[in-house]
Parts: sequence; structure tokens; C-alpha cells
Amino acid sequence: MHRPALRTSAPLVFGALLLTSCTQAPEPEAVEEPVDQASLEEFLNEHDDVLAEEAVVMVLRDGQTHTASTSGADEDTVFELASLSKPMTGMLLADAVERGEVDLDDPVQDHLTELEGTEAGEVTLEELATHTAGLPLVPEADGFAEQDRQARNAGENPYTVTTEELIGLAAEQDVGERGRYVYSNLGIALLGHALAEQAGTSYDQLLRQRLTGPLDMEDTTTSDAEGHPSDEDLIQGYDNTGEVEDFGSAAFSPASASRGTPQDYLRLIEGIFDETAPGSQAVEPSEIHPEMGLGWHLEPEGYAWHNGISNGYATLAALDPETETAVVLFSNYGQENSVLGMDLLEDILDAAD
Repeated sequence: MHRPALRTSAPLVFGALLLTSCTQAPEPEAVEEPVDQASLEEFLNEHDDVLAEEAVVMVLRDGQTHTASTSGADEDTVFELASLSKPMTGMLLADAVERGEVDLDDPVQDHLTELEGTEAGEVTLEELATHTAGLPLVPEADGFAEQDRQARNAGENPYTVTTEELIGLAAEQDVGERGRYVYSNLGIALLGHALAEQAGTSYDQLLRQRLTGPLDMEDTTTSDAEGHPSDEDLIQGYDNTGEVEDFGSAAFSPASASRGTPQDYLRLIEGIFDETAPGSQAVEPSEIHPEMGLGWHLEPEGYAWHNGISNGYATLAALDPETETAVVLFSNYGQENSVLGMDLLEDILDAAD
């Protein structure tokens, strides 16, 4: 592996930013002046242990965007979004509710008829979007969970099932305690396919027609197990052993296998801020779990966030709607970087107080 030289963009208009360490995870230090390009360069350099391959950091503050990146990537580089796929599915749900097509308390079997009469079919769309449906991380039937674990440990794609096979596994799944938060890739994947089925299309088309298309997110796509057109643009992912497989999967694209660029995700956030993004109300607290929006995690301080971590990619988006401040941090190295990104956002917000 290597750590390339920095590539930077955006004008130098603000002062210095103090940064925190991911490994020690201290409380964010107050910043005397707002963020600027030079401070983002320093951010990437200081944390090259966590951001060991290519990395891009973007900050939106006071209507201006500031970007720094390593020499092999920039704001238009396609990364695996991993679980940053989930907020987009949550926004599609909020949009479908606003259109009058679904209700939050609809059982998922109303829209995925293959689940009629099963335990999984009885859970609601809102429970799926807030990880309170009682579903596990991945299906447990037919040894899928163990196969998933083995594939991840080997740096291989764990999600090679088809959408039809995934729904079939869900039909065999026992449901645990509903109402209790249990993070579930299976749940968000079912939600995405239910919304697509209700709309009479595929999840890929639904995402493009209702979210990425209207926001000009031209480089954000779903994926297949292999051979998807986005394969040509996707930057190679790494872990500490070297190159690893990406999570190409049409079945899990709504939850953890879509792809996109830092610039596209910042467009999504800008659309949330000015309420031009379909489903922008997804960042508002859910009635059944106040620490969750629809697909977004919510912090008591008032900001929303989600991260993503897969074999060879780590992503984060954190946004404060009140001040219209946001941080986007993408890396093609499979080490979780959400502490870094959220500390950065908190530093920026503290500096403005």
C-alpha cells in the first residue's frame, strides 16, 4: 500500500482548524477560526494511518465548499458507498410517503407480496428504515450469515445472491424483538425492493428516477455482483492485506452496495439543506425511534450522519441542518473513519459558536 501526495482544490478563504485523533477519539477541541483548504490538507496528512490509500474530504460551510484529496482521487472519483446507501433508501421512503404511495406503518408484505404470511412480511416500512424491525444484520437461513462472515474475512464479496434469493431468505427469517434497535442490512435492502416493487420498477431505476436524477448525481449508481457498468469507474478498494473485492450486489444495493462520488453526496446534502432533495424530511426524527430519521442516524446535538464500511472502502456523511454545515469523507481503505469525520464536523461547529 502507499500514501500518495495530496491533491487540493478550493480557494484559501478561511483560517486554521484544529483536528482530533481517531485512535484516541478525544473530545473535539474548539476551533478559533472556520475550516479552510490548508486545514483539510493537514487533516489528511495527520490521519494517514486511517486514510492509508486514497482519500477525499469535503466541507460545506457558509455556502462554500472546501476540498482536499490525495493525488490518486478527487471529488469526482467513484467509491463504494457501503452503508451510505441506506440514507438514500430512507429518502426514497420519505418521498414515497409524500407522494401518497405508501404509509410508514404499511407492512412490507403489502408491497413485497412474496413475504405474505411470513414473520418478516409483518414488519412495517418505518421499522425497516429505523432498524427496529427485529431483523438481523443479514439473513440467517441456509447458512447465509456464516457465508457472509467467511467472505468478509477473506476480502471477498459476501453479497452474491440475487434479489429474488434474498427475498426468499427473508421469508424464512425469524423476527426478533420489534421496536429494539438492531442494525440490519437485510431490513434496508427489503425496504428498497419493496418501494421499487410498489412503483412497478427496479431499485436501480427508482433511485435514478426519483433521487439521483433530479439532483444531478450522475455518478451515483447501484451495482451487480459483477459486470456492472460502474465497475469501470470504481476505484480499487484495499484493506491491510492489499486489494479486496467490492460489494457488487443488486440485492443489497439499497443497503450497502451502491456507488458514488464525494461530490454527488454533497449535492444530496445541499438538496436536504434547501429542501429540493426528494425525501429531504428523512433527516427528521422518527416517531418510533427518535435517534433515527429514515435511514439517517440523529445525534442529540442536532446533526444527522451515516457511515459506511466494507472490505475496501470507508465513507461518512455528517450534516447539521440548522447551520447548513456538512462533512463528507471517502476513502478506499477499509478502516472505519466515522470518528474522524464527526469530530471534524463538531470542531467546525464549535468554531462558529
